Amino acid sequence: TLIEVLIDEFAENSQCIVSMMDTYYRRKADVNQIIANNYLPMYRVLIRDNEEFAPPRKRLLQILKESKYVGCDVYLIFMANGLQVANFLQYAEEERLISTQGKFLLIYDFRIFHTDMRYLWNRIINVIFLRHYVEFKRHSKSQLLKHEWYDLNTIPFPARTKGLVITKYIDTWYQNRFRYGISHFSTKIDDLKKQKLRVAVFEHLPAVTTDAQSYFKSQKGINANSKPLGIEFEMLLIIANVLNFKPYFYEPHNIKNERWGDIKNGTLTGILGETQKRNAIFYLGDLYYTMRHLELLDLSWPYNTECLTFLTLESLTENSWKLLILPFRLYTWIAVIFTLLAASITFFMFSRFYKYHIVFEKARSRKVEEYSGLYLFTELQNCILYTLSMLLQVSLPLLPSAWSLRILIGWWWIFTILITVTYRASMTASLANSIDRVTIDTIAQLVKSSTVIGSWSDEMKDFFINSSDVNLQRLSNRFIVTMDEQDAIAAVANGTLSYYENVHVLKYERVKRQILEVELQKNDSQENKHKFLEHNLHIMEECVINMPISLGMDKHSPLKGPVDKLIKRIMEAGFVKKWLSDITQQSKILELRQEGTVQKLLVDLDKLQGAVVALGFGYIIGIIALVGEIWYWKYIVLKNPNYNKYRKELFYKKSIKC
Repeated sequence: TLIEVLIDEFAENSQCIVSMMDTYYRRKADVNQIIANNYLPMYRVLIRDNEEFAPPRKRLLQILKESKYVGCDVYLIFMANGLQVANFLQYAEEERLISTQGKFLLIYDFRIFHTDMRYLWNRIINVIFLRHYVEFKRHSKSQLLKHEWYDLNTIPFPARTKGLVITKYIDTWYQNRFRYGISHFSTKIDDLKKQKLRVAVFEHLPAVTTDAQSYFKSQKGINANSKPLGIEFEMLLIIANVLNFKPYFYEPHNIKNERWGDIKNGTLTGILGETQKRNAIFYLGDLYYTMRHLELLDLSWPYNTECLTFLTLESLTENSWKLLILPFRLYTWIAVIFTLLAASITFFMFSRFYKYHIVFEKARSRKVEEYSGLYLFTELQNCILYTLSMLLQVSLPLLPSAWSLRILIGWWWIFTILITVTYRASMTASLANSIDRVTIDTIAQLVKSSTVIGSWSDEMKDFFINSSDVNLQRLSNRFIVTMDEQDAIAAVANGTLSYYENVHVLKYERVKRQILEVELQKNDSQENKHKFLEHNLHIMEECVINMPISLGMDKHSPLKGPVDKLIKRIMEAGFVKKWLSDITQQSKILELRQEGTVQKLLVDLDKLQGAVVALGFGYIIGIIALVGEIWYWKYIVLKNPNYNKYRKELFYKKSIKC
């Protein structure tokens, strides 16, 4: 019989069979005996006339779950009530209790082709419908062969007689098809015959670029385009060409505001709302590989991972007043000061040794030999000052005649030359670019800052709340939802927000913001121009997460398997990297153009603040020294009993003149 032939074909590569029959068809077809002859495991279910499937009875539910678990991929559903069949298929497909990639054998009934079932037949395509027909004697062979297969392999025989009557001719026809290896399910997906498949599109980098809009809105000239259209857009064009279908691109209603979508009044909006309404076959828009998205639609093999991070405000602090200390780091300054003190003490010890040992001994033996210039280093305060003056490349008033001091001074001069040359070179670099950029590059730094964070939906906030990272949980307390991206970027520029998105979007928005600020500067006041120069947008270096990105398909889509294979081949061929490079190159070109138009900073009075600070610092120290000397004269010298204004030489008498 026909059923026997079909089951023989099913049994060739199947694991097991699920048979569902009502009392009417149980008497008409002995399916159990046919399956038993093929030694194929079977789950057998007898459907009652008043059976309900929302939800089904526990025994039926248990059978469906177990059959799905063991991998049953053949379903024989023989029920006279088409409404029962429709209800069962809708419930079982929604709860994923059946394998939509399996093979189905059903009784034809016009009630299962209602418009509400259209989405289901986009998912279940390996199906054969058996229809009631009259005996062969009422049809000639030529008339029978004129009948073509309908979509979904419907056999179109007129329903005039009751029961399933299988003639000898039809039986022989199907046996011959099976004998010569003609499979009923071999070309279901391989060739879609240029059918139009709806593709919902949301413009989002790097999946779909702005240049793609003009092409998918007109549905013309896509192949002649030379501009980057986006990774997912280009990828779908290749998939459509291989699977032989024509993509019909469209943007969902109010997609600019709703974006991916969120729950409003119990329903989803945006592109995810399209998945809930089952309006398309493919969904493009940089969809994350998350559990929420997997519940709403089928996601392809991830073709890329994107770095999700924050766009923050970069503060340009004016530090020219620190110009004197900028050339060296802290530890370098410590080393230089320590070397200065060590050299001063060494000069002082050498001078004191000459004064109290060599000069006195020669004076006693009446071999008086004077060492000129020795007085420069015999007092500690003078020794430190003259050593510092040599470090500043100021000549000594007199070079000491003691050879040990001369040799030491010579090596000290070599050290001072090296230090001063290095200091001057570093100061020149500091004058050329003395602006210190204060940026936020880690999550820990962002937590310490006072800015709030924001993104497009509550789903992003839930990610921070449910994260195992303590820092991300802290950031969730400052999370706000911002649906308008331009307002969010403006808030970042004002320093009140850190915006969360993928790094490609942030780079593009940063360039757009810089171009906008330059345009505003041309006709703005000097005060605002200075404000623009003090701040810049910065992309945080640390990634919050590297998110896998996938192509979206209708839930339980039969195209998932072929699409996954094609995506892997596209990735192996290097197309994804090439497309991504083309898209990011646009942002780089815009940024380079922008850098060419921005006026370069010149050395102005602001950058000479260090000189003013140095001069002011010298004035202050000089005044303090003057006040100290006056105080010392009045309260120390004048009150000393040995002081006599008429005999000052006795008070300042030196034991040895050097």
